[in-house]
Amino acid sequence: MELLRFEDLECRYGARDVFAGLGGVLRDGERIALVGPNGAGKSSLLRMLAGVDAPNGGRIVRARDARMGYLAQSVADETEATLQELVDGALARVPDDEYDRKRKLLRTMLSAFGFAPEEYARPLREFSGGQRSKGALAHLLIDEPDYLILDEPTNHLDIGTVRWLENTIAADKRAYIIVSHDRYFIDRVATQIWELDRGTLYVYPPASRAYTAYLEAREVRRENERRAYETYIAERDKRRATIAGLRATHTSSDYKQVRSRERQLARTEAEIVVPEPPPDAARINVALAAHRRVTGGFAFELRGLTKGYAAPLFSGLAIDVQQGERIAIVGPNGAGKSTLLSILAGERTPDAGTVRYNPAARVAYFAQNAQEQLDPDASAIDAVLSVGNVAPERARGLLGRIGISGEMQERPVRSFSGGERRRIMLARLMAQNADVLLLDEPTNDLDIASREALESVLDEYPGTLVVVSHDRYLLSRLAERVLWIENGQWGVLEGYDAYERFVREREDRPTNAAGEAERPKTTRLTPLKVRSKLMTQIAAAEREIASLEACKAQIDELFAQPDLYEDRERVKALQAEVESIALRHDGALARWEELHTQLEAATVAE
Repeated sequence: MELLRFEDLECRYGARDVFAGLGGVLRDGERIALVGPNGAGKSSLLRMLAGVDAPNGGRIVRARDARMGYLAQSVADETEATLQELVDGALARVPDDEYDRKRKLLRTMLSAFGFAPEEYARPLREFSGGQRSKGALAHLLIDEPDYLILDEPTNHLDIGTVRWLENTIAADKRAYIIVSHDRYFIDRVATQIWELDRGTLYVYPPASRAYTAYLEAREVRRENERRAYETYIAERDKRRATIAGLRATHTSSDYKQVRSRERQLARTEAEIVVPEPPPDAARINVALAAHRRVTGGFAFELRGLTKGYAAPLFSGLAIDVQQGERIAIVGPNGAGKSTLLSILAGERTPDAGTVRYNPAARVAYFAQNAQEQLDPDASAIDAVLSVGNVAPERARGLLGRIGISGEMQERPVRSFSGGERRRIMLARLMAQNADVLLLDEPTNDLDIASREALESVLDEYPGTLVVVSHDRYLLSRLAERVLWIENGQWGVLEGYDAYERFVREREDRPTNAAGEAERPKTTRLTPLKVRSKLMTQIAAAEREIASLEACKAQIDELFAQPDLYEDRERVKALQAEVESIALRHDGALARWEELHTQLEAATVAE
């Protein structure tokens, strides 16, 4: 069933044409994600489809017997109502036989969103952005429209609420059109992607993970566009060259031929116009290089790390990280993710425990407030040169590769946007040739195109990566292991998708009378499981032994360099490191032998 159809839609702001000739259809059960660069007109299109704004041209046809629900991007601008009035409005159209159920469901939803009954009298505009979004979502969902149009529904929401919204929409049978910058959210809920780009709406085929499939299909489309444009330009230039040659050599007898060719060329160029593909202006076309070649040794290790303020953030945290490994640090706001990263960067001290890096490693830290570290009066080029030991030509080249070139490099930092300042900080980061990158929310202030480009850069980086981010798509693409922190607890999982499963399983776990998640019942390990567990532990011990041996080999290479002995303190540190490696190697080897003994005993017992 068609719920919504639009044809030849036009949108203009003054003399600027935003889009023209747009057409599409929303059918029952479809969940469409509308994507595109900033300024393409996505919100304008949604407002037209929702009936808030009238199009400058074209028509919109809505099913008469279907009710629509619309969530605006800026909820505070859309209503002056109190939360109680929002509740009353949502319940006003509910049939009598459904009233009690809907009222209870709405209050349960608002309570889950963190609203207390005494807050119901407050105007919605007085709440935070996240609370306003939650209140508007509750109102919209309880009203149960037949199809929904949502503009940035995840804005200001915490990860827990976003997961709840994902589950709600993914299980819903109704139709949706959604604009969002949260690519992980889109990949989980959308059945199809519409892309609005340069005034054209591209409709991609349905897919199970629609956003991932869209990225691949988009590259194919863009490559085809580039080839078509190159062919068009080559043929046009060939025709023009032929006419130019005739002009240079023509006589009065072939004048008519020249004029005929010129008219034919003019008609062809008027009738056949192949648009020029957009330049990759937003692409962060850089390559992050590590100072040292990755050889498989250890990058850093944490032992017994503990930190707390009014309450403990984490305690006894221990992890070994190898060179070239990608680690994500995740958890709710306030869990201690940024605190842990700043401890790794040496900017804060732990209450207990140690952080030990490979002595030969260079470490670079990209703080969450990275752009604030820049001198607003300094030029972009001076901001990069200030890291030291960077040649001016290399600094200019790095800035140019992130889209800040020419006279822009001489502009003061204060004249750049938040996203552009983050790009300048990225150039500073590249200039350091670090072996370990510590990144705290690197995608803040970046649009989807810039995020995709940054991911590609980080994906090709050969060094060790430790990332704190709310961008789940980035973490899913990059993270090999996940260190999660929550309520003073911590753990390590393989890959971000494993962490998402862990969280969802925990949320689905039944609770006891105290409201705590029930622990799974313990079961006796079967002989097969005992052997499997021992073999896993043996493999871990073997990896540790190999890592320690590789690290020892790297230090031996350093000892073979004559220049090393000019720095006595470094020599002493490396000697101490060799002694530490020897002790840990002996311990790992003894543990490996003990595990093998246990495995043999378990095999005999079977």
